[in-house]
Amino acid sequence: MSRSTTLATLTAAFLASTALVAPSAFAEAPTLESGHANWNIKGSFLSYIQKPFAAATITASDGAEKVLDASKLVDFALPVNAKESKLTATGEGVIDLDGAISINAHHGAMDIQLSDFKVVIEGAKGFLQADYVRKGAMPGAETTTLTGDDKRIVEFDVQQPLKANKNNQFAATFTPTKLTEDGSAIFDKQYKAGEPFADSKVALALKFKDAPAQTTPTPTPEGSSLGTGAIVGIVLAAIAALGGLAFAASQPGFQAMLGKLV
Repeated sequence: MSRSTTLATLTAAFLASTALVAPSAFAEAPTLESGHANWNIKGSFLSYIQKPFAAATITASDGAEKVLDASKLVDFALPVNAKESKLTATGEGVIDLDGAISINAHHGAMDIQLSDFKVVIEGAKGFLQADYVRKGAMPGAETTTLTGDDKRIVEFDVQQPLKANKNNQFAATFTPTKLTEDGSAIFDKQYKAGEPFADSKVALALKFKDAPAQTTPTPTPEGSSLGTGAIVGIVLAAIAALGGLAFAASQPGFQAMLGKLV
């Protein structure tokens, strides 16, 4: 075996031993426990669709609920499906929502079905995603059907990371929102894609699980195992015995490894 090969083997052993004493520096991703999202589509749209001439039937099902104010629908609440949600330590990821929304108006000329909702957070941008089926027609036109699966229908800016406060909670209202191209198509492009709506919002109220209790490592009793200094000494002695101490000491990689422990 060549001297360089032997030194490489000892270096690998050296790294393995130092890994045992290196502290972990990775933040743990939060785990959702419960919560809900609110979406009002657009304030003026909900007001319009509840006028008598619209003859609308509005249904919230599969866990979704209507939010009323003075007997008027002002919002939809969608419960969080914590089991299917996943966020990173920086608050990005997918929040899965239960619930479905159905709006049928103008005697079937407007028929909108929305389900499989998700809130997607990507850095400073957020999206409301859904499956949709839209059927309808303008007066005098043939009925058309439009469908979408897992489509981002609403976009909004995220001003603060989705991180738990001291009570393991997070709450924020994102407004204004914008319809995406798919979102605009759901409403027959009566609302322009990318146009901010001052009377629109997506809100989140989240509860996170308590973080696991931090455990303090038990100090190793003297003489029960080799300490870091002893390991370094053994490795250096072995290299010296091979006549390669001077050679190893001249190598930048070895110098860097040794510098981490002294």
